[in-house]
Amino acid sequence: MATARANSSPQSILRGSSGQIVVEYVLLLVIGVGLAVLITKQMVSRNPDKPGFLVKKWVGIIETIGKDHADAPNTP
Repeated sequence: MATARANSSPQSILRGSSGQIVVEYVLLLVIGVGLAVLITKQMVSRNPDKPGFLVKKWVGIIETIGKDHADAPNTP
């Protein structure tokens, strides 16, 4: 067992684990993209039954601006 350990160099260990590194990066990429898609759908969903919170807020701002009449006198 000591001879096998003595014969293994850092380069051979890295070469043996290069496939694992690729798999880990791909899994992290898939998780990251999945979370980004989920967050984006929750933010900007244009479904009329369940709009995203960003779209809902934007519609509220537009409606508030639309209710403001430029010709109406200011009342305190």
